[in-house]
Amino acid sequence: MSEATIDVVIPVWNRPNETRNCLVNLINYSPGARLVMYDNGSERDTEKLLQEFADGLEERALLMRDDANLGFVRAANRGLARTEAPYLALVRNTTQVSAGWLEPILAFAQAHPDAGILQPCLVDEDGGDCRGPMELQNASFAALVITRRLFQEIGGFDEGLDGGIWCLRDYTRRATSRGFRSYRIPGAAVRFTHEQALGSELRRQETLEKSRALFRERWGEGQSYLLHVPKGVESDLLGSKLDVLLKGARHDDRYTLLMPAALHKAAQKAKLDLLHENVRLVPLPRLTGNAGRKRCYEKLVAEEPGCQAVTAVDGIAFPWSDRYLSFSDLAQRIAKRYEG
Repeated sequence: MSEATIDVVIPVWNRPNETRNCLVNLINYSPGARLVMYDNGSERDTEKLLQEFADGLEERALLMRDDANLGFVRAANRGLARTEAPYLALVRNTTQVSAGWLEPILAFAQAHPDAGILQPCLVDEDGGDCRGPMELQNASFAALVITRRLFQEIGGFDEGLDGGIWCLRDYTRRATSRGFRSYRIPGAAVRFTHEQALGSELRRQETLEKSRALFRERWGEGQSYLLHVPKGVESDLLGSKLDVLLKGARHDDRYTLLMPAALHKAAQKAKLDLLHENVRLVPLPRLTGNAGRKRCYEKLVAEEPGCQAVTAVDGIAFPWSDRYLSFSDLAQRIAKRYEG
């Protein structure tokens, strides 16, 4: 095998046209990469295509094959087990990378030793948010990069989960438990399409419910909080409070902070809105009175049923509910729940 900066694992099951485009783009736009192609029991035309790529790439490729379709996650794990490079990528065969997709990810990983999972700028038919970097609750199987250090610590994906959101979320939590972080990295767009679900709707729903229950048994269930930030709070103080919330966000808690529009603008300038996808900063409307602000609060509560009200500054009452936590109470709850 050749020495590579990154090994890119591509599980493949048929779809020869999409597979060809995926591989060509990876070859053109992934300098220093070796392709680990896993043929998941494809038909003859796709099998022949993969062999042609493997022959042409020589030491830059490894072709693995199975007679039956093992499923995406199992194929991914078998491919990842054959990697050797300091960075590992997992890419679906329907994903299209572009020039400059990889370099920002590797640069960020080298500058941030705690980075374990890194997601490129994913764009589907509806577009995508490429701001960042931002910590993630979970990445995407469309394309992600894993550091060798993380893979050595926690291994591959849990094949007993759903092969989608709960499998990815579990992997992120396993990474978090070992001190690694998951990030979305801004850069060139990586275009993907949402995969068509296979099998019966009833079977898929049963698998999803089973996976959700297993995840919650392992990791518990995150809580939801809605914080009111009053006038007079500066962005530095807001930043220190967000640092407290970040620990909870990494453990699936969700925080929505309602704040004056001017503070929201300052927070965006300081990139405080990009700390973690589980932390959302929402500006209160400028030109409405308390009734309009209350409607904003009620809309957010409707979006997140069961969320708990919190006053972001101790001693200042929450304006739209008599039942609320102080920020000190919330901080103690986070510290107690997520010790270590």
